[in-house]
Amino acid sequence: MRLLVTRPQEDVAALSEKLVAGGHEVVSAPLLSIQLCPQVPMDRSRVQGLLATSANGVRAMVRRDDFDAWRTVPLLAVGLSTAREAQALGFETVFTAGGDVVSLEQLVTEKCEPDGGPLVHLAGSVVAGDLKGRLEEHGFWVERVVLYEAVPAQTFPENIIEDLTSDKPVEGVLLFSRRTAETFARCCEAADLTGAVSHITAYCLAASAAQPLEGLGLKEMRVASCPSEDALLSLLIS
Repeated sequence: MRLLVTRPQEDVAALSEKLVAGGHEVVSAPLLSIQLCPQVPMDRSRVQGLLATSANGVRAMVRRDDFDAWRTVPLLAVGLSTAREAQALGFETVFTAGGDVVSLEQLVTEKCEPDGGPLVHLAGSVVAGDLKGRLEEHGFWVERVVLYEAVPAQTFPENIIEDLTSDKPVEGVLLFSRRTAETFARCCEAADLTGAVSHITAYCLAASAAQPLEGLGLKEMRVASCPSEDALLSLLIS
């Protein structure tokens, strides 16, 4: 199958390698561009854990000048991909949730104590789900530190428009977040492709990523059984 990968550039290579190994042809068009925010002071004292809801937050943290002071702090990752990235980049203790904010909330309540010190959320400028609010209801003290911004594309590159509409067009698009799906829909509208993508199936990490696609006239929208990359990729063989 010919597939469009929309992940940020930092995630394209590893995902494309898996898809090619599975016999697919990959076309890449990152729809979110990751830009680091200026470093702000972070107080290491008494922090009992770091919360990572994206691999981008982990990468941004590693690039801070004071990273060595933080690598020993336990990191609680939203899912397996983020956890693997944290381990590969040098975090010493990493715990893994089930792929969404609800499972990360549960993991925090299992591994941390409300009176054990602050939790620091390694966040982007836009967050999905109110992790801070959910944990504060349990009595935790959560500090959200904005480390990066995911800037959405406004249009598709010309070569991607051709790939979507050629004689051998893209047959599927992989969408890992609602924001990426919103960007995909907006780019389709900007290129006047609404109604011209009826040959494309959208493979979505969660139902929230499928919602912005309604009205595009896609062939099908399929949602992973759970919010993990493995579950999403399993849709390609089911």
